[in-house]
Amino acid sequence: MLCEMCGAAVPRTKLVMVEGAAVQVCQKCERFASSPAVRTKEGAVLLPEVAGRLDNREKRRKEKDIYEASGELELAEDYSERIRRARQRLGMSHEDLGKLISEKKSVIVKVESGEMTPPDKLVERLEKALNIKLKEPVQAAGEVRNAGNSQGMTLGDFIKVKKK
Repeated sequence: MLCEMCGAAVPRTKLVMVEGAAVQVCQKCERFASSPAVRTKEGAVLLPEVAGRLDNREKRRKEKDIYEASGELELAEDYSERIRRARQRLGMSHEDLGKLISEKKSVIVKVESGEMTPPDKLVERLEKALNIKLKEPVQAAGEVRNAGNSQGMTLGDFIKVKKK
């Protein structure tokens, strides 16, 4: 391989940016480089900062499949009941729990009654303080919960029969 700067025949060269141009240089000429260069998938040569920004942009633009079961957790439907039972089991009042997690009594009351959906930070503090789990895995698309000995939803559940 030839160094594009000094013309020396060397076993290997490195791709770097010199005065805004991407060149293959030997180890001796590498000291003249302003920064290393990055070759993209398309073959373009960019500065590392620019390549990083473009990668981040691609990640943000990537479409997310909302039906894909990604192992994410979501707040359980019966979160308010779980909180109330755990608080009572520990013999705490609303005020005691509020002081323990640095939250107002009114917020605890609203969350327990189901009037307010707690933000993630509050959920984490409640789980830790009460030693409970308030989040559960997201159901896969198309799954229907089976309630007791019910056989799930049928087409008849959607049809309104007109009486004669």
